[in-house]
Amino acid sequence: MEFSLQKQALSNALQIVSKAVAVRTPKQVLMGILIEVHEDEIVATAYDLELAIQTRVPVGEETGLRVHQTGAIVLPARYFGDIVRKLPDTEIHMRVDANYMTEISAQSVEFHLHGIDAEEFPELPNFMGYESMQIPASTLGRLIESTVFAAATSEVRPVLTGVSITSDPTHLTFIATDGLRLAQHRVPQADLPERQVVIPAKSLSELSKILPEDETSVEMVLTPSHGLFVIGPTRFYTRLLEGTYPDTSRLIPRSARTQVVLDGDAFLHAIDRAALIARDKDNHMVRLEVTGDTLTVTSHSPEVGNVSETLHALRKEGEDLQIAFNGRYVIEAVRALDAAEIAIRFNGANQAFVIERSGDPSMLQLISPILWRS
Repeated sequence: MEFSLQKQALSNALQIVSKAVAVRTPKQVLMGILIEVHEDEIVATAYDLELAIQTRVPVGEETGLRVHQTGAIVLPARYFGDIVRKLPDTEIHMRVDANYMTEISAQSVEFHLHGIDAEEFPELPNFMGYESMQIPASTLGRLIESTVFAAATSEVRPVLTGVSITSDPTHLTFIATDGLRLAQHRVPQADLPERQVVIPAKSLSELSKILPEDETSVEMVLTPSHGLFVIGPTRFYTRLLEGTYPDTSRLIPRSARTQVVLDGDAFLHAIDRAALIARDKDNHMVRLEVTGDTLTVTSHSPEVGNVSETLHALRKEGEDLQIAFNGRYVIEAVRALDAAEIAIRFNGANQAFVIERSGDPSMLQLISPILWRS
């Protein structure tokens, strides 16, 4: 195996796939990156048996790729990446001998790195025969961004560490919940096959990092055990979570005893300031009192001090109330909505409340209150 290419092209490929390299495993091959050299391209792959990322670098002037001999090798990701990063910004030449010793050189610098037989690298999941769906990269990124943070981090209920993805002929819906809060985002999308899967939140977080922020079409394929996302020359594979995701529709209240419409930024900044006092508490408790169209945000800590801030609702309907909640949860929820105006629907101090974009029910955040005595 032997080829040459520009450092930037190789560095970009390694940066993309390195997110799927196993960190702790007795299988040394999973801590490596598979490099396959074909006549018209090289393919880089990393796979930790849960997540796999594969990307292609084609022959051409832009990449500077010239293939001298086809073949394959697995190289230890940690050293391979560091070596490429520290080489001069010029053409890199790589050659593998019969004993898997790999020469990596640029200008007067020459490294020799022990490789592993490519035959030991595990095969990627097969998606042949499954129907795919197309979705713009910007839409997919927004769906992930607005829900993934609400997934559980504890493995007590493993299925809650994922994001539920449901598709039907007209809509695509992402839902995440950790039992104390819920994030849901539903977008219109035509001609989708009917699917319901749960993808690990960690996988979707990594996927979002390689998605372009434009209308590039992403091909999504879902099987009973795996998901595949194809973005240009890059293929992103993830194992699905097993188990039945809870029916969250019954958790969302359809009516409200109190509803307020607020300036989104003003409310976010007020909660953020109150959270400064509450941040050392386990539940980050912030209190909100609604009296008429006046909202008072407070936080108190015996060790730190207290804060109080008054806001005015743009519109208010229903009863006055007092409620306490996790300030960090509300900050993340409002940031995810990213709206000039938000609507908050309450059903008393002891019931979960809904935050959504004013006039736009496609995206909502549901947060459980903290019970307290005044």
